[in-house]
Amino acid sequence: MSNERFTTSREVYHRIRWDPRLDAREFVIGYDAHGETMEEMPFEAFVPDGELPWHRVWYFKRGREVVWDRKERIDRLSHPAPSEDPPAPAPRRAPAAFTSLPAHRFDAHAEAWVTAVAPSTKPPAREQLTVVTFNVLFDLYDAELLDTARRIPAALALLRETDADVIALQEVTAPFLRALLAEPWVREHYWLSDGPEASTVATYGQVLLSRVPFSSLVQRVFSRDKRLIAGELRVADGTLWVATPHLTSNRDASGAAARAVQVQAILDWALALGASEEGRPPDLVLAGDFNLGESSSEAESFARAGFVDAWPMLRPMELGETYNPQLNSLAALTTTSGRLQRLDRVLVKSASGRLVPQAIELFGEAPLPGGPGPSGEPLFASDHFGIRCVLRRGSVAETDSARGTARLVHQTAVVLIPPESAWPPIQALRKKHDAKFERWMPHVTLLYPFLPEEDFDTVAALFEEALRDIEPFEVTLSTFGHFEHRANATAWLRPDDEPRGALAALHAKLAAVVPECASPERGFSPHLSVGQLPRSKDVDLEQTLATWARTWRALSFPIGDVCLIRRKGDTPFEVIRRIPLGRAARQQPPASTKGDSTLRAALASTNTPASREARASAVEQLRGLCERVGTSLHPYGSYLLGTDEAGSDVDAVAIGPSSLSRDDFAQALLREVATSAPAAASSARFVADAAIPLVKLSLGGVSFDVSYASRPEGVAPCEPLTLLAQHGPQLDTSGLRSVLGVADSQGVLDVLGADEATHERFRNLLRAVKRWAKARGIYSHALGYLGGLSWTVLAAWACTRGAPDAVKSDAELLAHFFHTFATWPWPQPVALTSETARYRPDGRRDLMPVIAPAEPPRNTARNVSRSTFRTVRDELTRARELVAEARASSSPRAWEPLFQPVDAARDLPARLRLSVDAPTPEAHEAAMGWVLGHLTALVYRLEGDRRLSVRPLQGPQALFMGLDTRQTQDAGALSWTPGSPLSEAVATFQTSFQEWTNRPKDTVLQVELLRG
Repeated sequence: MSNERFTTSREVYHRIRWDPRLDAREFVIGYDAHGETMEEMPFEAFVPDGELPWHRVWYFKRGREVVWDRKERIDRLSHPAPSEDPPAPAPRRAPAAFTSLPAHRFDAHAEAWVTAVAPSTKPPAREQLTVVTFNVLFDLYDAELLDTARRIPAALALLRETDADVIALQEVTAPFLRALLAEPWVREHYWLSDGPEASTVATYGQVLLSRVPFSSLVQRVFSRDKRLIAGELRVADGTLWVATPHLTSNRDASGAAARAVQVQAILDWALALGASEEGRPPDLVLAGDFNLGESSSEAESFARAGFVDAWPMLRPMELGETYNPQLNSLAALTTTSGRLQRLDRVLVKSASGRLVPQAIELFGEAPLPGGPGPSGEPLFASDHFGIRCVLRRGSVAETDSARGTARLVHQTAVVLIPPESAWPPIQALRKKHDAKFERWMPHVTLLYPFLPEEDFDTVAALFEEALRDIEPFEVTLSTFGHFEHRANATAWLRPDDEPRGALAALHAKLAAVVPECASPERGFSPHLSVGQLPRSKDVDLEQTLATWARTWRALSFPIGDVCLIRRKGDTPFEVIRRIPLGRAARQQPPASTKGDSTLRAALASTNTPASREARASAVEQLRGLCERVGTSLHPYGSYLLGTDEAGSDVDAVAIGPSSLSRDDFAQALLREVATSAPAAASSARFVADAAIPLVKLSLGGVSFDVSYASRPEGVAPCEPLTLLAQHGPQLDTSGLRSVLGVADSQGVLDVLGADEATHERFRNLLRAVKRWAKARGIYSHALGYLGGLSWTVLAAWACTRGAPDAVKSDAELLAHFFHTFATWPWPQPVALTSETARYRPDGRRDLMPVIAPAEPPRNTARNVSRSTFRTVRDELTRARELVAEARASSSPRAWEPLFQPVDAARDLPARLRLSVDAPTPEAHEAAMGWVLGHLTALVYRLEGDRRLSVRPLQGPQALFMGLDTRQTQDAGALSWTPGSPLSEAVATFQTSFQEWTNRPKDTVLQVELLRG
């Protein structure tokens, strides 16, 4: 290909967009975002000649295969590789370069700071190493309110008191550095990463101090003020690297994207560092301001790379917020969200297996003495609290124990929750005094932190067995108490149990199942938190609680279950599982008598034997027509699975010889229909520009979508699965996808096995799920939700993974389905076979991976976007609750809310209405088909405004896009004025429609914003 002109990115784009053999929805575009790594966007989100110029497009991928790459000069679309060659992986970038820094120490003879080289002799062995990190707060903004002249000496005094071996500082300015360099204790004991020239702190930056001489110092500059500074320390038994990052915060509009690049650069450096060392890799400590949330993907990336977060490992019962606007007046001044956050961290990666976090604490939590600051509020040393962490050289066994503890997460817990009827007086108190009112429901903690959510199924089964002997009991909240911390106190209500000892027995049973979640040294002190109180000479804690007690009335309620709860991101905790206690478990009525008859009455299927017979007859009639044109017909999908109903379309593929092209097959079949079934000929047509070209026709009132695949030259007629296994790589894209439809349907049947009872349960479940999904508007791959194959895979998974004794009835199986997938830990894939379970999510198209049963592994839900993911998840949660209510009722009408259709005017207060004006019904159908097929492109463009969530919905004559903003302050996202992001996205979509080459004449796309 070196002697040929290389295809341009513009040409590749238009080839993918207009070639009927290619499905644009399968492609992503890699582009240069002016960062350190490439970013990707869905193909349909790219705007030709828009803000992103063509020269910044570097590659196109279909799935994981790179089909065009500017740098590597790959063009698999114009020059396909031989079928036996595996697809080339995306290029892997080398770790970003680091630059050297000089180390500084104070020369007492010269009375000056000088650059220096570490001595060749190693220092004595150290059993402990104390590391401190502190963001000291620059005064580039609001300087008049920060009183930096008072804060700098106070911060230096705090740092001296930590007696640290290594100190990592962020937001250091030149004046702070000058004051630091002047400190006698610094001059006497420490090596520094910067000196009087202040090269890394203009305008502000980071400084690393170490009592152990630096063998080397390097930095990775992310921006003018953000960087990573790393120092190599030679210790007696190896090498230790200590690095301080200061990552970009969310104050910056592109903060998340910049931070992702920075995190990846650090991880790449850590990986390269280990690979470059002779012998075993060095130990590594990261101490700094990470600007990460507790459940962020970046934090998970560090954990996957082997870093242990010292705070949750050592103090799992405390959140450890280093940025607390409720206690710290400077944080209240600098915050934009008002949230309490643990932004500063100490992460440890010990390749030696011996560097173990031993103790950790905050410092700088108390106001400075000497009166208030300029704002009239108490003055603190910084808007951040600092962290002091003691590390020690431990045994490998101790490190293994630490790793086990580090597996616990703060996004899950096991708790007791009072019945909602008891909440009002508790919530009235919490709303006034509890900073975590929005995060937690009223609860008594039993185990926290707890295991990751993916372990819930296993641990719930173990808990159910362990709690059979624990009878329900009563709790009374009558007495207040408190726990004292360094800067505040937690106020709580004591849960007195009846019979006495019931709570302790319950906790002991749970701890026996998961001992790693209940370490003995922490003990068990049952309490229901109601608020935080400041600790100061002006607040008498005992008197405050006594005042509360005088107006509090003892509150009693029964406890009949234990709750497993979780939270995602910044969302509140929610109940995922309820484990009944003793008699409560035994008293659950049998499912077989509690819902099946009413569920069947609500569904009242129209799939009568007569309607099934009519479809079978129509299939045989079409089979004969296909044989006349030299092809064999193979139905798949709901017809093959037996889950079709009256009115269902029949999907099928016709397979013919290599000499018969797709166009020739379509025209021949249409002629046969016109000859043999003239009544159906008027509605029969060939849709050539679909992602998979189809012949659409109707026979005997049954609608068909017939695709076509031609056998490779020289291949004799054979069954579809044989054709796929032996000649799949030689099929064109449309033919391959059509035959895979047969293989996927057969794969589902194979997973279900030979037991007819299992097949019947599956069919009943899938019919109910399809009825629900269609009513709620989420049964559509084109709209960005889940299509028929996706829902089929989920139903098959629920049928084959549910314990037989636990899902004996249709109603219980439906409850199991909704509970399972409402709490599924996406993007963990749902797969039916061990082969397809190897699928690994990759990028934005894999938010909700539901993997097809046949190989190669494919995500059947690649159109799911940020907004539609939220919609599907919310609908699953709603359905779970409604099924529970319906099962408790004996009336078929109790199931009606589950299948209640979405009403655009009622349920989507703000929405776009997309309709087409066309001169003929055929033109209207074709134009609406284009809109439906390209709707995900509009969804992606609208989602470019992060304030906006979108809910596509198909109406009888139009398509709707529900628009929603979660926060009141984001209402500007619904602006319909010229130039607004909303109107620009719509205008771009309308332009694409106008540029559609095959647009029927005189068709016009109308888009209007409706409110109310």
